[in-house]
Amino acid sequence: MNHSEYTDQEIIKGCKKGKIRFQELLYRKFYAFAMSVCIRYNPNRDDALEVLNDSFMKLFDHIDTYDENKPFKSWFRRILVNTSLDRYRENKRFLIHVEYDASELEVAGDNNISGKLDAEEILSFLAKLPEQYRAIFNLYEVEGYSHEEIAGMLDIAPGTSRSHLSRAKALLRKSYSEIKNKPYHEAI
Repeated sequence: MNHSEYTDQEIIKGCKKGKIRFQELLYRKFYAFAMSVCIRYNPNRDDALEVLNDSFMKLFDHIDTYDENKPFKSWFRRILVNTSLDRYRENKRFLIHVEYDASELEVAGDNNISGKLDAEEILSFLAKLPEQYRAIFNLYEVEGYSHEEIAGMLDIAPGTSRSHLSRAKALLRKSYSEIKNKPYHEAI
């Protein structure tokens, strides 16, 4: 059975009826999209996969609340982000709060990141960020939430959100600078 045989709306209607084969089709069709969201919020692929599967379970449990007049991907993205944030909040007590000295974050050279990075390089930079910085960076820069909204989601002050975003950007610039300045050929 191939998901291209059915429209998204047919697959969703099948899921609303609780038909397992349509749930499988939906999972296969939206797996890559879901993983692309989850991998940005989670430190490694295993954690991202766990959040992805939890998100699909929530989706199937609540698919009857989906309004077919609205884009499905937007609705599902919200589930993925919220599930990632739930996991972040559950693990928050285990996180080590990282403070960086401003001098450690200074990058020699320009602050403009130019050049071509592929998706894997960008994801590897994001994965190196402390979890709270990564979450705030994604919520603000990728999802478009305001610092006030992020503060409400993560139970922090808006100033903390701004500060963590600034530090996340500085760490990303530093990581990029280190890669950019690394020699192509090292001694064997």
